Amino acid sequence: MTLIAALLLSVLVALLITENYGYGYWMISRPIFAGPLIGLILGDLQTGLIVGASVELMFMGVLPIGGSVPPNAQIAGIIGTIYAIQAESTALGITLALPIGILAQFLIMLAWNLNIYLVHKSDKAIVDGNTRKMELLHLSGILVFFSVFFVSSFLAIYFGSDFVSRINDALPGWVSGGLEIAAGLLPAIGMAMLLKMMDLKKFWPFFLIGFILSVYLDLNVLAVSLLGLGIAAGISVISKSKENTETFTAADSTSQNEQSLLKKKDLWRVFVRSFFSMASINYERYISLGFGYAMVPALKRLYSDEGEYKSALKRHNEFFNCHPYTANVVLGVAAALEEQKAQQGVITDETIASTKTALMGPLSGIGDSVFKATFMTIFAAIGAGLALNGNILGPILFIVPNILLNVLTRYFGVFWGYKFGVQLIAKMKSSDVIQKFVQGATIVGMMVTGAMIVNFVKIELTAEWTSAGKEIMLQELLDQIFPSLLPLVITLLFYFALIKNKKAIYWLMLICFAIGLIGRLLNII
Repeated sequence: MTLIAALLLSVLVALLITENYGYGYWMISRPIFAGPLIGLILGDLQTGLIVGASVELMFMGVLPIGGSVPPNAQIAGIIGTIYAIQAESTALGITLALPIGILAQFLIMLAWNLNIYLVHKSDKAIVDGNTRKMELLHLSGILVFFSVFFVSSFLAIYFGSDFVSRINDALPGWVSGGLEIAAGLLPAIGMAMLLKMMDLKKFWPFFLIGFILSVYLDLNVLAVSLLGLGIAAGISVISKSKENTETFTAADSTSQNEQSLLKKKDLWRVFVRSFFSMASINYERYISLGFGYAMVPALKRLYSDEGEYKSALKRHNEFFNCHPYTANVVLGVAAALEEQKAQQGVITDETIASTKTALMGPLSGIGDSVFKATFMTIFAAIGAGLALNGNILGPILFIVPNILLNVLTRYFGVFWGYKFGVQLIAKMKSSDVIQKFVQGATIVGMMVTGAMIVNFVKIELTAEWTSAGKEIMLQELLDQIFPSLLPLVITLLFYFALIKNKKAIYWLMLICFAIGLIGRLLNII
């Protein structure tokens, strides 16, 4: 690849990956979408679809929950696709995605640590009342992420592509065949991590139902997910009929004066700014500076006194960590509390801080377990199933619902959070709405995971022998007894390994390669 081509491609790669932190969290850097996009640009859409879908499945349960930084699926999928196209080998691209994803952890950690400097510089800007400088420091985090990803991507693309191509040409047949087998096994790790995250011990019946529907009735992931949605809704209706439910109306909203200080355009500005809330995410205060950045339009409207304005900026630059979608509820509630403080003076700094802290937990739970582990997983599975068959609708069916979810949760989070205030969360807690919502999402997620094992975890035994003049194939014999038995057993074994050891994922990756290479060498897989 020429120097200019590598530079231009590296710019695109860095821009794609930066969205995961810097701007919006749109999911355009996920392998299922970014892989085909890179393939289209490089003139090999089919390879992009296959590699992107395969890497998405491999990393399906590897999610950044809380403040963790796991192996990065985005970088793995994009660079893996480039390598696959350059080497003309999807198996090699998929295989290299794993070490790339692991190495990418250190890049993200580097960016998080660099952003600590920006937060400390912003402290002084806030004390000085220099809002413009504080905003620029926060947005500089986008440049930090872009720079880290650009340099690393350029080195990987410019110096690595030809090297990878030479490696692929030199590989013996049993090694390349073994890598293909390993690529079929690696999604089992993602499935196992999802089972661990969604509490298999409690919800195993729904996992079994999803598996049976797919293996015996040959239902695809979309059909199983719709059935799961119906089952979850039915359980909710039955349980609701046994309870005295309460409705929540605008009458329950936070008491406000007839004349609100905040205008709708102020809340709109808070909403727009929330898309950049993670630009300066760091290990010290996480997205505190992003929260304050989003609150600036509301605080400027509420506090004409410079001292009060500085104090407001300062109290919103303390530790804060929440899923970027559900964090907007906290933004709306905080705006309502700040308005009451400005109007009546009865709300204290401690009240605002403690309210934000109290809301972080339940809202992070919804964001991580429902939006990340379930919603994204379901549409990623549906999209991957189509993409693996070369269907361009796969990435489209993934990205459209996720963009809608991003925009709608942020919008209603700000406006409903402001309108109903803390009583919205209190009502949800008292009526177990959050718990039921998570339960319903877990039911659907479990059934989908059961179906995904049948559709995406691939391993076939090639051993055969002759008995009484009849040729017997071991794989056919197993399928007659229990179809998809091996994928199920392997996924469950991986699940139990992850339960025993949180870092077992790295050993499981090596095991997949060992099974593939040894099985191919002995000609039994």
